[in-house]
Amino acid sequence: MSRAAATPQVPGTATQLLALLRMELVALSRNKTATAMAVVTPLAIGFILAGDYEGGAGPGVERMASVLCLVVVLGVHHHLVTVYASRRQELVLKRLRAGVPSDTTILVGAATATLAIFVAQAVILIGYGVVVLGLPVPENPAVVLAGLILGAAVMAAFSAALSAVTRSSEAAMLTSLPTSALFLATPGALVPLGALPGGVEDVARFLPLGPFAEVIREGWLGEGAVELIASLGILAAWLVLAWLLARAVFRWEPRPS
Repeated sequence: MSRAAATPQVPGTATQLLALLRMELVALSRNKTATAMAVVTPLAIGFILAGDYEGGAGPGVERMASVLCLVVVLGVHHHLVTVYASRRQELVLKRLRAGVPSDTTILVGAATATLAIFVAQAVILIGYGVVVLGLPVPENPAVVLAGLILGAAVMAAFSAALSAVTRSSEAAMLTSLPTSALFLATPGALVPLGALPGGVEDVARFLPLGPFAEVIREGWLGEGAVELIASLGILAAWLVLAWLLARAVFRWEPRPS
């Protein structure tokens, strides 16, 4: 037998991520509380809030962007803090780290199911806005999709970083409360545009959900090409910053109770 033939075949990164995706979906399906919090609750809140606007495509799309900001915080940021803390405390991440996947693959893989669910929720809510609420079909769906993925990835990276100070899955509600409040206080998220003093709003709009909401609005309505590129660039910069922070502070060993 040749040496090459005796060498075991190492699964590629895509195969590893698919395996981790299946693992996370199985774990989510077995935890009814987590399923309700990550899947049902954000979508139900989205449906309730999506119809609460008055007249016109502009206000309607602006409302939908705010709804998607809330869903990405509840369904991605808060939920993934719980996931990372839980998998760490249960030694799941430590066992995975002893195997084939790299650290990056493990961290991304743990978030894949949540990110896929969020994108599906966003598509459903956008479809609801078009079919039921009479909003226009998005002019640039690829741009909207890119914004959804980038924004969710930023929230996931911050969740990985925040899990370092989260002792357990039960503590995630408390540790994610300040960051969730900060993200949602961004102009264009839950705070209406123009509600804050000029100087404060100019700075606050650079928080992650500022460009996220901007990409959704502009991609949906097909407006502001220059602003759209700038918003995508700011989101990408936040992703790099959040990922570097996560890699620097993430804890693989269980925290003491």
